[in-house]
Amino acid sequence: MPRLHAAIAVLCGPTGGPATYGRRLVQSLAALGDPDLELTVLTDRPGEFAAGTVRVVDLPMRPGLDRLRWQYVALPRALRRVRPQVYHDTKNALPFGLCCPAVVTVHDLACRTVPGTFGRWSRLFLRLATQDAVRRARAVVVPSAATARDVARFHPAAASRVHVVPHGIDPATPVAARQLAEVRARLGLPAAYVLHVGTLQARKHVEFVVQGVRALRREGLPHRAVLVGRSGWLADAALREIAADDTAVWIEHVAAADLPAVYAGAAAFVSPSAYEGFGFAVADALAAGVPAIVADNSSLPELCGDAALRLDGLSGAAVAAALRLVLGDPGLGARLGELGRQRAARFSWRASAAGHARAYRAAAGG
Repeated sequence: MPRLHAAIAVLCGPTGGPATYGRRLVQSLAALGDPDLELTVLTDRPGEFAAGTVRVVDLPMRPGLDRLRWQYVALPRALRRVRPQVYHDTKNALPFGLCCPAVVTVHDLACRTVPGTFGRWSRLFLRLATQDAVRRARAVVVPSAATARDVARFHPAAASRVHVVPHGIDPATPVAARQLAEVRARLGLPAAYVLHVGTLQARKHVEFVVQGVRALRREGLPHRAVLVGRSGWLADAALREIAADDTAVWIEHVAAADLPAVYAGAAAFVSPSAYEGFGFAVADALAAGVPAIVADNSSLPELCGDAALRLDGLSGAAVAAALRLVLGDPGLGARLGELGRQRAARFSWRASAAGHARAYRAAAGG
């Protein structure tokens, strides 16, 4: 097999699923130990990547609109210096002036399927950037069959170049009782809570989590809603529900070292999202054995299988109805938790890395 030099751009400053994906992908590609695959990562956070088998190129990025300079000016300049045989962009876009064949990851097409959950200019940029990227890429990587169907629907010319490569799911980090108590006290977590992890934005429908928990509190249950994530696009509905009373505890940022304890202490995890390309936060809940309740749309049924309870619609009432079942039946909760662990174990980063390597070779030889 001929040697292949692949350059991978990973933007880590904006935290979230794409940043997690980029970091773990590079680590897993390096761990494959493929002597015929040479890797260079171009990133704004070089400290996130260990030196050794991977060459790391530092591309600093300032906050805000500097993302455009990073994507369309700094990246192509760096690539001309690095001179890879194939370039992989991990976040729905490709820079102009590429000197080699390209692979692009399209995490989701939410800007198309639920356009009203984006601000006008964000929606326009995402549509144009994705449209351009899938047109020029020789391989389009998507994390789920649901996203592959959306690419075929909105960008039919790219359908034959799509590679469905699910992300891996890391096993949950064990949490000792002492650590759980320390994190609970330090973060101010309630004794009993329902968890949501993810940016507060219109697409995630975090307001339904708060409404559902509030309904159960009125019925006498002690649980509160713990919401972990920064405020994002069109978060007004969620912020109003948070401010209405003491139902919700909102924590904008939790350190990665503390997240396992936050998951471990939850009685249930709820994701009433209108659309997910994969669902990293749901995946983490499955791995942690937290009973999961998810929307019955996009990639979530594909990710969860029978390991999660699916919502009968997107509303606070639907969340409350599902929580009544899970919180009112310890046997159901335990069963969902065990099924979740088993389901998560089916998604490995090694398999994901191997799928990406195949996409790189397809692009280089196309």
